[in-house]
Amino acid sequence: MKARDDRRMMDLEQIRNALELYYNDNGYYPGAGATLSWDCECYSYSSDIRDDTWDIFALIMKPYIQTLPKDPLNTECVPWGGDGCYSYAYSFVGKSISPNNPNGVIQYDLTAQLEDPNSPYRCTIKDYRFFFDNISWCLSGDATYRGRIYEASPQ
Repeated sequence: MKARDDRRMMDLEQIRNALELYYNDNGYYPGAGATLSWDCECYSYSSDIRDDTWDIFALIMKPYIQTLPKDPLNTECVPWGGDGCYSYAYSFVGKSISPNNPNGVIQYDLTAQLEDPNSPYRCTIKDYRFFFDNISWCLSGDATYRGRIYEASPQ
């Protein structure tokens, strides 16, 4: 459990570093979701539960990261979808000003669910927040697994 959580955090740090390289070259982060678009609340998941967005995301990121990692367990659900939902999730909104991004903030979410309920990196300790609306990952919804979300994006 601890080894998988350590790998999750290292994987997301690698992705984060690649995203920053992408940003340095392009002035924005890559789109996400089914259409890999901007200005929507869309996600790409390593478990590919919605089309093949992670594979497309991997192609876009290829110049910056050779192989886009997937969660060690990579279950068929989103990290905040319930207890035991182990998948990486990436979302970006903010290439331009839009109804979902009225302030034109350039930011993203990059998350995973940790297995260890006592990890010092879990949401209940770090109070990670969605960049969309500043609501806490661990307080949105009523399930305790949300308290195990790990957020690798800049806060």
